Amino acid sequence: MGASEGDPKTHTPSPPSGLGVDAMVRLTFHGGVREIGGNKILLEDRDARLWLDMGQSFGYGGDYFVDPYLNARSRFGLRDHFALDLMAKIPGLYAEEELAPTDMKWEPPRFSGVAITHIHFDHINHLRYVDPTIPVFLGEGTRIMLDSWMTTSGRSMDLGGHDWKGFRTGTSVAVDGLEIEPVHVDHSAPAAYGFLIHTAKGTIAYTGDLRRHGPHAQMTDDFVEAARKAKPIALITEGTRVAPSDDRQQYTEQEVKQKAADVVNTAKDKLVLITFYPRDVDRIKSFHAVAAETGRHLVLSAKTAHLLWSMQKDTRISVPDVLRDPNILVYFRQLSREDEWEKDLKSKVASKAVDATYVNKHQPELMLQLDFYQLTELVDLKPVAHSPFIHSKSEPFDEEDITGEILSNWLQRFGLQYVQIHASGHCSQAEMQDMVRTINPKVVMPVHTQYPERFESFGPKVVQPTYRGTAEL
Repeated sequence: MGASEGDPKTHTPSPPSGLGVDAMVRLTFHGGVREIGGNKILLEDRDARLWLDMGQSFGYGGDYFVDPYLNARSRFGLRDHFALDLMAKIPGLYAEEELAPTDMKWEPPRFSGVAITHIHFDHINHLRYVDPTIPVFLGEGTRIMLDSWMTTSGRSMDLGGHDWKGFRTGTSVAVDGLEIEPVHVDHSAPAAYGFLIHTAKGTIAYTGDLRRHGPHAQMTDDFVEAARKAKPIALITEGTRVAPSDDRQQYTEQEVKQKAADVVNTAKDKLVLITFYPRDVDRIKSFHAVAAETGRHLVLSAKTAHLLWSMQKDTRISVPDVLRDPNILVYFRQLSREDEWEKDLKSKVASKAVDATYVNKHQPELMLQLDFYQLTELVDLKPVAHSPFIHSKSEPFDEEDITGEILSNWLQRFGLQYVQIHASGHCSQAEMQDMVRTINPKVVMPVHTQYPERFESFGPKVVQPTYRGTAEL
């Protein structure tokens, strides 16, 4: 599951830019501008043309599509995306099969690679359209998680085959004259990184997504300190929570654990239902600890169990052992046909596999993970009235939740008590301001935010990115 063999320095984009050493470093922003997510930034320096993330924003295509009723036609590759100007026609970027149904001709790759900061959808989803011969640089842990995600999600998360090249903190990647220095950060997914990209003009720091109040805050501090020492000519930073008002709960992971334990302790004879982002390993570990502390079994979805089983391959990330831990059970839905990965997992967990009938008969003994798209399981689970439903995701509902109204209808129908307990994966505005001032770059370029103008008060000069616009350094 590690990196592909081969030195990334041997990959040469075609054709080379031919820029001299005195040429400007260019940044072009194809996503993440005045929006949450969708980071897709092209860095050009001499012969290097490197993409920073390849994400899809949460609002992508929202003017034309509504999931699951009306979507771009996948059988026609990029045809609908181009026709609606949702994606730019960029020569040498896209896979031949994605271009075949369009009026754009395929050309040999012209890019040095794509550098991925972490596994979240809004940073990786457009990899599915990228030419498979373009190298993709990503954390070793991200590669493992991504393989599990693609295995358990089928076509909906099929990013295709790529020239994967793994890295870890402490190693650098050299590609076409650039040096990419990944530094770990704390986020709501493990194996998250910020980058220090050393160019002919100086260092560009790129945060990816990060927080300073999580259980691994020292990782973010390591990135901030490394960025400060590099004296960057530019800091490209997320600003998810940089906003006129922020009503989100500012809990630490330890507070999430304590508040969840308080809820479970009062549930007595009731089933405890929980939902969280499926790759938030810190949250899984928190609920695992709560289950042990309150004398319950943690019942994980099959997809989450597969993720934890897969992550045993990465010895640097500590996760519960889903096959051997006596406090973990795995929930399998009643399906007309099981995928091969489900059959394989069920054989691995053996007697730890449970279904709706088992959960219904053992409600006081269990904490059950129930995600938005499995709410129909409530019909078979028949939870005791007033059972708590711990929603451990951000407010307002986003990504998988679609709308709070639908969730509310299900909870009301089954008499469940909604409880919001969450620790954000992003820096607060105050934390972000302190980070920017500490790094003290020559210029700040805010992305992944709806309010980039609020960075103007943070201190350093701000250059506001424009959609598909190019900034020169």
